[in-house]
Amino acid sequence: MLKTTSTHPSTSGQKAYEDQTIVICESNPILADGVYRALQMDSFLCRLKISIQENFDIRKLTNSLPDILIVDPWQSPASSQSAMGAFREISKLISVICYCPDISRSESQVIQSVGFKGIMPKTIGGEDLARIVCSVAIGGSYIHHKFKENFAEPALPPAAGSSSLPDLTEREVEVLRHVALGRSLKEIAAVLNISTKTVDTYRTRANSKLNLRSRFDIVKYAIQSGWMN
Repeated sequence: MLKTTSTHPSTSGQKAYEDQTIVICESNPILADGVYRALQMDSFLCRLKISIQENFDIRKLTNSLPDILIVDPWQSPASSQSAMGAFREISKLISVICYCPDISRSESQVIQSVGFKGIMPKTIGGEDLARIVCSVAIGGSYIHHKFKENFAEPALPPAAGSSSLPDLTEREVEVLRHVALGRSLKEIAAVLNISTKTVDTYRTRANSKLNLRSRFDIVKYAIQSGWMN
């Protein structure tokens, strides 16, 4: 489901990642606030500039040009054809994530053809929502499993060679996965029933083997490896 080939001009390095802006375009203030809070709770996404726009305004979006737009395309006041045409143009410039209720197979395929980088349901949990936005923020694409059956074949397959784990032990992989999900050493220790010192040892060894220097690097590696699908 995940493709990590980067085409976005702002994804050339970690500083560029952290300079990205996100606009949540949602007419329901409760849902908009929920998305905002979910993103703010993520240790990476909270460093990005996040704002809310109540209504889809193509002129305003074109002027501000955020790096990532989270939007329900069916809330556009324009006709369906006009709206999709606008999204097709926007998707050439920025990464757009469809945040929508249940949609049909044909609607899913339209969204994909327009060039959206992600598709997720409005019933999604906060952790999964942040994970999808993280995927898009590093140049990937993601279709939530709820919509997977709407496609005749996987449109966004895992990155080639993603299953390759260079000399990592099973425990090291487990620890890195938990770190990527934002869990503390204490929480990981409780889940794996080992000491925090042992967790830190596994993390340090894995980071050394993979040349990872920060949690951001760990999250990026986990997404590219398909661990967070």
